[in-house]
Amino acid sequence: MKNFVGFLALCVLAMGCASATPTQQGALGGSAIGAGIGAIIGHQSGHTAEGALIGAAAGGLGGALVGDAMASKFCPTCGRQYTGGQNNCPLDGTALRMKGAPAQTTQQQSTETNLPKFCSVCGRSYPADKTYCSEDGTQLKQKQS
Repeated sequence: MKNFVGFLALCVLAMGCASATPTQQGALGGSAIGAGIGAIIGHQSGHTAEGALIGAAAGGLGGALVGDAMASKFCPTCGRQYTGGQNNCPLDGTALRMKGAPAQTTQQQSTETNLPKFCSVCGRSYPADKTYCSEDGTQLKQKQS
């Protein structure tokens, strides 16, 4: 049982590694949780170690899938997919969304769409549907209400 507790502690420490990808963190976390639950269930039938191993394998697979889904993002404007720590699309500057994340509500979209835009270089104002300044080509920004 001491080995099992040591294994769980090691998994928890490894989950906190900053260099681990979300997929790796999910796999480690899932393994630790699965091993714990598997050990409890296995203990009821006298097979604690086997239950922990089966639970760790199943939890690791599930955690890796969840971690991978959390790491995958896409640009709602151009549709390109990205992984890693990017928050904005490098091509058009749109905020990236996680796969499966709900779209903005209609009220949020209409509020953002109706705000006029401006050029941060020359200061000209533009309607909300424009993207670039016709004077100098700078990407337009939303005016804050």
